[in-house]
Parts: sequence; C-alpha cells; structure tokens
Amino acid sequence: MKPVTGDPWRDDRAASRSGPRTLAGGSSGPGIGALLVSATVSRLADQSASIALVLLVIARTHNPRLAGLVVAAFTVPTLVTGPVIGAYLDQLTAKRALFAANQITLAAALTGVAVLAGHAPGAVLIALGLLAGLTAPVLTGGFSSLVPLVVPPGRLRRANGLDAASYNVAGLAGPAVVAVIAGAAGAGLALSAVAGIAALGLVLVLGVPMPATPPGPRHGALSDGPVQAAVPGSLRRAVADGLRLLRKVPLLRSTTIATTVSQLSQGLLPVTLPLLAVRLDHPASAGAWLLTALSAGGLAGSLASGRLLAWRTAPAVLIGAMAACGVFLAALAAAPGFDPALGLAVLAGAADGPILAATLAIRQRTVPADRYAQTAATAASLKTGAYALGAAVAGLLAGALTARQLVLVIGIGQLLALVPFLGRQARTTEYAPESS
Repeated sequence: MKPVTGDPWRDDRAASRSGPRTLAGGSSGPGIGALLVSATVSRLADQSASIALVLLVIARTHNPRLAGLVVAAFTVPTLVTGPVIGAYLDQLTAKRALFAANQITLAAALTGVAVLAGHAPGAVLIALGLLAGLTAPVLTGGFSSLVPLVVPPGRLRRANGLDAASYNVAGLAGPAVVAVIAGAAGAGLALSAVAGIAALGLVLVLGVPMPATPPGPRHGALSDGPVQAAVPGSLRRAVADGLRLLRKVPLLRSTTIATTVSQLSQGLLPVTLPLLAVRLDHPASAGAWLLTALSAGGLAGSLASGRLLAWRTAPAVLIGAMAACGVFLAALAAAPGFDPALGLAVLAGAADGPILAATLAIRQRTVPADRYAQTAATAASLKTGAYALGAAVAGLLAGALTARQLVLVIGIGQLLALVPFLGRQARTTEYAPESS
C-alpha cells in the first residue's frame, strides 16, 4: 500500500494555476451542466417521495404506523446496498444502465403505491417502498462520483459546491412541491407527480456524460493513491477493499464518522422544530418554516463553499463549518421569539452548507479513482441511515425533554461530531497499513 505523498491541498492550488489536469482521462467538463441538472431532478424525486408516500398512505389507510414502515422500507436498505452499488459502479464501463434502472424502478414503484394504496395489503406497499429505495445510492454517491470524471481538478471546487447545492435545492423544493400539489389536488396526484419527476430524471440521465472509471492507482485527481489499482474480479473483494479504505485512511475515517454523527443529530430536527414553534407561540406547522430556513441557508452556504475552499483547506472548512453549525443550533435553543429563531436557522443552515463540498473535496484527495463511487455511496448511505435513526430517537426523547432541550441536544451533537478530528493523525491522508 503506497502512502500519499506531497501536500494535496497545495497541489490543488498549483493545479489551478498550471492548467487543467483531468482525473485519469476525464473530460474538460463541458457536460457538468447536464450532469448537475440530471442529478438535481433525480434527487428532487427522491426527496419528494418520502413525504408524498406518508401523505398518501395516511390519507388512504388512516394508518400512520404503516406509513412509517413504508418510508422506512424506502430509506433503510441504502445501508446495505450503498457499498455494493458503489463498488459495482466503480467496475462498470457502461454506467448509464444502472442510473436509468434506478429511475425506472423509482417511477414504477411510486406509481404502484399511488394505484394500490388503500386497495392492497400493507405488505405490498412496504415491498414497493423497498423496491423504490434499493438503488437509491445511485442518486447520492453515484452522481457525485461522476463529477471528478467530467471536471478538471482546477474546477473541482466550484463543481463540488454546485453538487452540494443540488442536494439543498432538492431538499428545499421537494417538500414544497408535494405540499402544493397535495393541497390543491390530493395526495394521490402528488405521489403521481413525484413518479413523473422520476421519469423526467430518466430522460435526463440518458443525456448525461458518464465516462468509465479510469484504471490504475489514482489518488483523487492529483496524485498516487493509498491503495493499488483494483484488479478485475469479485464484487465481494471490491466491497471489502473499499470498506477497508474508509477505515484505514485517518482523514477519510474521521470525515466519515464526523459527518455521520452530524446527520444523526440533524435527524432530530424534523420532529423537534415543530415542537419549538409551539414553544414560541406558533402552530406546529410553523416548524416547516424553520426547516425551510435551514435549507435556504444551506443552499447559500453550498454556493459559497467554492470560495471558502479556495481560501482554506477542505479539512479546515469542514471542521469550522461543523463547529459554527453546532453553535448556531445551540443558540437556536435559546431564541426569544419566532423571528430570531428563523434568523438563527438560516445561519445554522449557511454554516452547514459547505460541509458536503468539503467532504467531497476530501474524498477526491484520499480515495483512488477506482474506489471513489463505492466510498461516496457507502458514506452517503451511512448518513441516510443515521438521519433516519435520529428521527426515531427524537420521537423517544420528545416525551422526556422540552423543545428547547431537544434543540440544545442537536447543537451539542454537532459539536461532538468534531471529536474524530482530535489529534494530528486524524487529519492526515496517509494510509494506515494493516498491522502484521
């Protein structure tokens, strides 16, 4: 296992000055616009699906428990399928078929729920939810793994910021689209519209540039990587190698643990913010405005992340952003009124915004090209599972803690997420070999 050499953060700035160098044969980036549009539309369908499924299942069956099981079936499988799908993407020469299959499966499964909810047994709806979520890692790590294949290193900072903003746009617009359609025409039509968005994503995927993953040991876009080139062979070995990489590169390990813990604490927000709105003498529905403020701030932070990453190294941006987010969320617990709470939510979201772009930059400098999709998909799946677990924990804590105490717990959780970065070793890109 070859250790990382040089200072990749300085090398990146040098690459920007000396001209573009591609990731083992990647293009100069003319297709990045099509890629980001396709990713945003596909992620919009995914972000809209959960709330649309809940609204329809409750409206048709009057069974909130079944609605929760359908959504759980939609989200939880990514914990298992993320590493496998990512490793498979790394080995695929023609990647488009898997991206297209995901959109077809999502659209078909959502259409099935729209037609069958209230008429078929609950087990059928749960199975359709499971089918819809099986290939969901394609929408997160899959699309993100394409970015360094179509963008030269000198432009990666801006591309990473736009990729991160894609998640914020989907998270901001998805619930709003469902709410508007469901309010005007019913939950059934809302879920059908989400299925239509997934179908539109299929059309867009067909026009996205999808270069094959380059062979050979590569360290992101810049230098030799910490592991040797993947040898064509069993998918099981590829999965094992990718998971070992997540564990053995200190900076990559610290980043993965920190962002997963961060998502665990943020998973409490959808349950907690409506309670905080009530505490601030507003209806529980006003909690949606606090979530919207967080998303709007996150979008602004994502768009500004390119400038931050040009000014400071990715680990420094990640640590600073996570700390600031924790401080603003802790301050939100003491907000004297709803308007100040909205302002603090915007600031917390803006602080959170650069975290994903910094995370992507770290992965691109610590992961070899032939393991990048797997690493990205695995980390995204861990964060999705942690967020779902956080939501479940919030339900348990809501009866024991006040709304302000819950928000304070979330802020403290964000700060505790920084613990993996303590110590110099945790912030190095060197590969830690297996002990003999």
